[in-house]
Amino acid sequence: MTCSRCVSGVVTLMFLVHLWNYIRGYVIIVAKGSVERFINICTRRQILLWDISRKDSDSVVMKASRRGFMMMRQAARKSGCRVHIIKKCGLPFFLHRFRKRRGFKAGLFFFAALIILFTSMIWEIEVSGCSRDVEEQIFKVLEETGVGKGRFKMGLDPKRIAADILLNVDEVAWAGVQIKGVKMTISVQEIRPRPDVVDEDEYCNLVAERDGLITKIEVLAGTLKVNEGDTVTKGQLLVSGILESQTPEFGTKYVHARGRITARTWYETKLPLMYEYTKRIRTGRTHENKYIRILGLKIGLLGNRKAFEMYDSISYDKKVTGPFNWEFPIGLTVEKLYEVQEKRVKLSDEEAEALALEKARLQLGSELSPDCRVLEEKVDILRNETGDAWLQLTLECEEDIAGVEPLGGD
Repeated sequence: MTCSRCVSGVVTLMFLVHLWNYIRGYVIIVAKGSVERFINICTRRQILLWDISRKDSDSVVMKASRRGFMMMRQAARKSGCRVHIIKKCGLPFFLHRFRKRRGFKAGLFFFAALIILFTSMIWEIEVSGCSRDVEEQIFKVLEETGVGKGRFKMGLDPKRIAADILLNVDEVAWAGVQIKGVKMTISVQEIRPRPDVVDEDEYCNLVAERDGLITKIEVLAGTLKVNEGDTVTKGQLLVSGILESQTPEFGTKYVHARGRITARTWYETKLPLMYEYTKRIRTGRTHENKYIRILGLKIGLLGNRKAFEMYDSISYDKKVTGPFNWEFPIGLTVEKLYEVQEKRVKLSDEEAEALALEKARLQLGSELSPDCRVLEEKVDILRNETGDAWLQLTLECEEDIAGVEPLGGD
């Protein structure tokens, strides 16, 4: 492990050295004559030479910096060597080729300014340590405070952002914000819900919240007033919070009745069958509206219009990305319009029943309690003498029907 780290460190160092030489610029030269004396003189005068290799018996190829090459004239004269350049390498020589091309210079300057501009903005926001709902609330707070993708990092205070999140999101107990490069990382800790604490001084009974047939009884505190198999009605006393002693001198005690009374319950709804309904049909004609997005602003292009009186629309964004998947604050939004017409459609008996059944299930589903378990579903079609028809949906369920009712007394 230590050896591999050393090799990795050496490779990184060599890369940085080569990069630095490329930025400064260097020349590849050939020296002929008393090469050994020439190299010794350059070494004494602290002229850096590297990648030295012998070309033949009296000449050597090597590399030197631009400044070093200018300083080695006296060394070459004193040693009697002839030195000439084979190749010029590096960024300064590359740019020198385009010194008369003003357009290239302007483009290079613009590109450099663009890189500096984009690296001074926030392009990615990551939230960790919370649920999806809390994450959406955090992004809403960021939007209200003007923090988002495309915002300049200058002027952003991570502590202030964390404080805004804590003040505006009740579910967050702690928040930390870190800005690194073009990425903002928000780490949060949600508040853990406190367990329900029963106030023993709050005297109460348990009563039935719905009509039902009792199938299971679990009493933790109080006096049971019903048995398994009993049919109960809404509001009927199930567990009393009054404990009466068999010995009269001990008197009566009041408690907070607790328990779970599971019962079989029934939910029912009836909806008329509709044999006609209005359907929206696409005609096949479409139209596209396009908008340019710049830092949250949408600018419509020429040709945008409300092409149809009745239409469905679908919008999608085309993003502009750069290196490392950075998203630039510019892009294109395309809104596609589909012309539609309304048409009265006749349904068969099966289709009308299926449509009514779907609506009935949605209606009853909103009435069921979270712990309710559906045991059986019964569907009936009812008709009267005039030919009108209804769909009746009955759900047989099992759930806890015990509800708390305050108990009067001392």
